[in-house]
Amino acid sequence: MSLRLLLFIAALVGTGPGAWAQAGESANGVFLVASPNLADPNFRHSVVLVTQTRDGGSVGFIVNRPGERSLAQILPDNEVLKRYTEPLYLGGPVEAAGLFAIFRAKDKPPGALQVLADVSFAFDPAVVEQLLHAPPERVRFFNGYAGWAPGQLAFEIERGGWYVVRADADLVFREKMNTLWEELLARARAISARLRPHLDFAAAGE
Repeated sequence: MSLRLLLFIAALVGTGPGAWAQAGESANGVFLVASPNLADPNFRHSVVLVTQTRDGGSVGFIVNRPGERSLAQILPDNEVLKRYTEPLYLGGPVEAAGLFAIFRAKDKPPGALQVLADVSFAFDPAVVEQLLHAPPERVRFFNGYAGWAPGQLAFEIERGGWYVVRADADLVFREKMNTLWEELLARARAISARLRPHLDFAAAGE
């Protein structure tokens, strides 16, 4: 498969979230940490960097699920891709054939969706291609992404499917991801344990 074909596939399947990348949107990214009781096998033991979109939906990438092959391995004869030896990550069950990216840079190109102060999502194939040819400070490429309709993620959180943890750019690009879920789960549970007495006290006073 050529790079042009790969980007063409991304263009065909990646038109949805690209429309959400509007200039001036505030960065509101958080980590979703899957509860051990989360039934959906697509998100078992996952950590998702997610942001809310202006229509009330949510979109993000599973950051702790590296795949088996890199772009350099998939297209070994491509001069542009030979530098990308890190595994392609499996970002989620939506549009799994598309090529997307999370990148870290002070300035984001038009069409990128800002998530944290210096971290953005790239859904638009033109932005992805720009990142491939002129990589920023940090970039990680993904097949697929995760998406929720307005209200859907809030419902899943309310039912105990997810913990919400403050996102950290360094953790997004950490080299070893095999223990990230356990670490953030422990952090989330510790925070919940500290908050619980205050919540109980407030409920008793109602």
